[in-house]
Amino acid sequence: MFNKFIAVAALALLASQPALAQQPIAGEVVTFQAEDGTELSGIWRGISDHVVILSHQSDIRQEGWDPLVAALDEAGYATLTYNFRGNPPSGGARDIKLLDNDLRGAIAFARSHGAVHLTLVGASMGGIATVVVGGQDTVDAYVVIAAPRAFGGLAASDEAILASGAPKLFINSERDHYNRDTRHMAEIAAEPKALTLYPGSFHGLLQFKTDNAVPMIAEIVDFVRANMPQ
Repeated sequence: MFNKFIAVAALALLASQPALAQQPIAGEVVTFQAEDGTELSGIWRGISDHVVILSHQSDIRQEGWDPLVAALDEAGYATLTYNFRGNPPSGGARDIKLLDNDLRGAIAFARSHGAVHLTLVGASMGGIATVVVGGQDTVDAYVVIAAPRAFGGLAASDEAILASGAPKLFINSERDHYNRDTRHMAEIAAEPKALTLYPGSFHGLLQFKTDNAVPMIAEIVDFVRANMPQ
């Protein structure tokens, strides 16, 4: 069932939870190739064949995922964060329309290192890449945070959204610039799916610096656990 949920109540319900760790384990710096051969740099953390791949937004690189990665590590999942092309130490020139190639490379790398189950999580432009690749690749589930329908030549088309039968979680803040796009994606997506809108207007990973961080991270970890049980 499609749950459209304004998360004011969630904040109250989760306010009593302990603070989440902000720093993940150190992990291993890895390099791998995007589908078109561009060399990318990332960090692999954890030992598990259940892997979460996280794709960053335009103005925040892979370190922006640290609070969520720390919680996923605590829950027993391996994670792969990476910098898109044109974001050092990854190589290549910045070219947003090619970012789905980067995510496909990350998936290939994860599978070559033992990943059997995969969940994708993407913020903003990383969320667009997640929709595109999630509609073409067999993954257990995906999470899209504050993604526009199109940006820099990369588009989350209705066809791509409808192509995925995997469980999907769409997240945004109530007054984010791309709130309408998030709602549209959630409305047309195939079941199972859910939509959560958190208070405020902070975009994407900036929500990890607000009071939304604890319930939002808990929601994502619970979604991963429900759809990629170990």
